[in-house]
Amino acid sequence: MGRKSIAQEYYEDIPEREDEEDGNWLVLYDFKSKPNPRFWGNVKRLIGLVGEGSLVQYSVFMTRSRRGAMAAERIARHYGANVMVFKGEEIEF
Repeated sequence: MGRKSIAQEYYEDIPEREDEEDGNWLVLYDFKSKPNPRFWGNVKRLIGLVGEGSLVQYSVFMTRSRRGAMAAERIARHYGANVMVFKGEEIEF
């Protein structure tokens, strides 16, 4: 069996009970320089692990999974990004 990805390691380290809190989670990250290409691969893997989620922009990951948001925050920090996490609700005007 191969080595686990960073996305899988971080996601599995977070207890499942963290997903008990509903909401829309936004993970905003900013890199001082071009991010390591492995970052994008791990974000894609995380989307598969969470079962949903998306890149709203290159610097914004959105998910309904608190556990997924926590893992995304850890992945971005691992690759050197400044990160902020928000919980919000979508409003249509």
